[in-house]
Amino acid sequence: MSVLGFTVWVTGPDARAVDDVVAILVGGLIGRQLAVETIDARTPGMAGLDAEAAAAAVVLAAGLLTRHGIVSVIALPGSRAVRDRARADLGRMIEVYVPGEGPGYEPPERPEVEIAASDGVPGVERALRTLEVLRLLPRDEARYSEEEEREVIKRLKAFGYL
Repeated sequence: MSVLGFTVWVTGPDARAVDDVVAILVGGLIGRQLAVETIDARTPGMAGLDAEAAAAAVVLAAGLLTRHGIVSVIALPGSRAVRDRARADLGRMIEVYVPGEGPGYEPPERPEVEIAASDGVPGVERALRTLEVLRLLPRDEARYSEEEEREVIKRLKAFGYL
C-alpha cells in the first residue's frame, strides 16, 4: 500500500522534551516502514535564518517531502501564526503539543495531540493512532483498544477535525 506523505509538527516550550518525543515518533514511523525526514534547528541551511525565513524554508521543505510520499517531522517551536500558516499550506499535517514550561512560547490553540513531557511512548502511540483515525497512516488494528480509539475520536471531534 502506498502511503501519501504528511507532516507532524511537534512543538513545545521545552526543546529537550520535544526532541525526546520526536525520537520516539520517528522510530515508530520508521518501524511502520515509512520514509521519514526530521526538520529541526540542526537541519542544514537553518542556521542564521531569521524566524520568517526559517518558517518559509520549513514549510517549503515539508511540502516537497509530503508531495513525494515522505513523512516530515518538524521539531521547531515556531510561533502560533507560523504553525497555523503551515497547516493551511500543507493540508496533510497534525500538530503535537508537548506541554512544558518556557518563556514567550505560544501554545497551539487546537493541537490534535497533547503529550506531557513524561508521557513518552504512550503519548506517541496516541499521536500514531490520531494519524490513523485521520487516515494519514494505515491502521494497525492490533495496537489499540476500543477505549483508546473512542478517546482519540472524541478529541478530534471536539476540535472539529472529524
